[in-house]
Amino acid sequence: MNKNTLSIIAIVVVAIILVSAFVVLLWAPSGTPGQQSGTQQIIDMTGRNVTVPNNVQKVIAVNPGALRLITYMDASDLVCGVEEVESDPNGRPYAMAHPEYATLPVIGPQFGGDPELIAAQAPDVVFTTDTVVSNLDALQNQLGIPVVGIVYGGLDTPELRQTFYDGLTLIGKVLHKESRATEVINYVKGLIDDLEERTFDIPDADKLSVYVGGLSSRGNHGFTSTAAYYAPFTLTNSKNVIIPAMAQNSTSVVNIDVEVLPGLNPQVIFVDYNGLSLCREDVQKHAAVYGSLDAITNNCTYGVMGYNWYHLNFDVVLTDAYYVGKVLYPNQFADIDIAQKANEIYEFLVGTPLYEQMVQLYGPFDVVSLR
Repeated sequence: MNKNTLSIIAIVVVAIILVSAFVVLLWAPSGTPGQQSGTQQIIDMTGRNVTVPNNVQKVIAVNPGALRLITYMDASDLVCGVEEVESDPNGRPYAMAHPEYATLPVIGPQFGGDPELIAAQAPDVVFTTDTVVSNLDALQNQLGIPVVGIVYGGLDTPELRQTFYDGLTLIGKVLHKESRATEVINYVKGLIDDLEERTFDIPDADKLSVYVGGLSSRGNHGFTSTAAYYAPFTLTNSKNVIIPAMAQNSTSVVNIDVEVLPGLNPQVIFVDYNGLSLCREDVQKHAAVYGSLDAITNNCTYGVMGYNWYHLNFDVVLTDAYYVGKVLYPNQFADIDIAQKANEIYEFLVGTPLYEQMVQLYGPFDVVSLR
């Protein structure tokens, strides 16, 4: 073999090597060396370092609220199994909008599922709202599958809202749905800003005093079940007669003494439809105590949708807030058609306009009788 032939062969070999290297670089995932091997490192909301696949095709979401967040992130098509609670979607708009969840394999009871049943569905990632690090580590070790902890958040306070946004951002990073996370965060912030702009400058002296009763929390409750930080009130700068000191500064649902409310005498009362029948029983039972309340004698009592069902339904909170605004500040909310606004919120967050279905389940945004 002459030198020219050897030179040609050498050139061809080098060219093949260079082309192969170029192809590898072209198709390799961008980012850190860990990402190039098909994974990325994230820090979940419990502070754990978790290695997750770059290309997530199947997910499972367990514990209260986790599947709701996945739905908000427009990732319902990735869900490969659900907790048993999802077999009855009523009361949770994300599940009502996605009846296919009820047809997926059941991976165990609510509040975490069963590890063996989760493993059987071979998800790429498990999302959970359990925030106990030892539980998350144990589940991840048992499954051999990345487990990502999400702190759920809320809408009652700015701190809880930021936690909600941070959870969406983390899910977006894991699923490479950063743009959807940004869309949802901006949409919710826009609604909150709109509510604030309509109500922030109304003088306190011009506001009607308000109370909410029958708030559901781990079950249905009666007239004394209430909250100092009731999100539809805080989002509309409403004059809640229950101040934080009465509720031990808790952001949770609390029960007040029967004798407290007459002294506060709210001008308007809202009632969680979940507790409406119990509230009516309480008002009748304590007619001597509640019968003289201005809101009851003047029929200023209104029904709102229950939003606590397997954790907080953010969409229901926001629809309730717009209804509270229409009742308390009719001039500022004159342009709002509540059914239309509710459908807009549901369609954006869960993909389906659900107001009529929610009305069938609870009742309409309207006056309710407590007598």
